[in-house]
Amino acid sequence: MNKDRSALANLAHAFYRDHKKVLGLIKEDNSGSGFEPAVHRLFGSNPAPENLVRIGKSEYIFSDLTKSQVSFLPARWRQELDQTNGTWRGCENWWAGYPLISFVELRAGDLDAKGYLRLNAEVGPISNLRMREAIIETIRTAASAMGLERIQFQPGASDKGRLYSRFLRRNSIALNDIADPGEIERKFVQLINSFEPEFELVANVIPQFPCPNDAP
Repeated sequence: MNKDRSALANLAHAFYRDHKKVLGLIKEDNSGSGFEPAVHRLFGSNPAPENLVRIGKSEYIFSDLTKSQVSFLPARWRQELDQTNGTWRGCENWWAGYPLISFVELRAGDLDAKGYLRLNAEVGPISNLRMREAIIETIRTAASAMGLERIQFQPGASDKGRLYSRFLRRNSIALNDIADPGEIERKFVQLINSFEPEFELVANVIPQFPCPNDAP
């Protein structure tokens, strides 16, 4: 009996080794099976850019949806950015056309369908290097002063040639079943609600950003 089990185990390992690429593609193809329905519950059955929705404690403006990622702007960010009355050069065709974006993506885990949601926020490809540096430094300094340690830019985030700089840390939440829209919806709300202080801080410092019209 032990020999039979050992032979079966070896056969299973050999099958996985020989077909892991195909299994990986199957896993990837199904990785978003519960994500889109969950997003539709939160943002609407047919969300369009500019749609304003309340999720948990705050309001968000929908930007775009793919199979495993949804992008949006916290409404406070949008309101403050619109007060600048200018065009953010370099960002015209990036996400919603603003120098900031936030998004949640679904990441698959093990073969038993476990995974996680990850919330990201990013400074985009502003063409004026000094302006981009100033925005990153403004967010970084304010977060440090407020003790919000989950806002951290990587070293070199404002270096010449860098276009995209994410700045949220400890920003994932585990899922038991990535095919369950109900769980994904609940964890989505829990995740973005937990980052309300970070979202609020960014909204509060946007008025300190350089005016886009001042860029050469």
